Amino acid sequence: MANNYHSNKKIKWDNVTGNAYHDNDQNAFNALTGNAFHYNGRQAYNALTGNAFHDNGQQAYNALTENAFHANGRQAFNALTGNAYHENGQQSYNALTRYFYESNGKAVRKASMSVSLGKGITMHLIPNYKITVYDRKINK
Repeated sequence: MANNYHSNKKIKWDNVTGNAYHDNDQNAFNALTGNAFHYNGRQAYNALTGNAFHDNGQQAYNALTENAFHANGRQAFNALTGNAYHENGQQSYNALTRYFYESNGKAVRKASMSVSLGKGITMHLIPNYKITVYDRKINK
């Protein structure tokens, strides 16, 4: 399988090593450790603990509680209730009714919810939790 490249011709995914890189040559994913990193060099995902972080350093996912948070610190997902919330605090998903809502409260037809952790790194919350680096799942 051939390498994948950014629009500036820098390697995005190196299919020999399994490592991924941002378009500024910063390591995005280290296949040896399983850790992911943001464009600014901060850790995005810690494979040992399972915790994830936004590019501003705020915790995005706590593996112990399974709760998720937005970059502004507001809760994105409550593991106890299964409900999800927008950055403005409005409910995004109601686990009891299985309805999704826009940030203004309007009900919408959707089947998933995700939160961007920073450039190229996404935390998918609903229907299943996963972390992706440039669209490839990296967590177990």
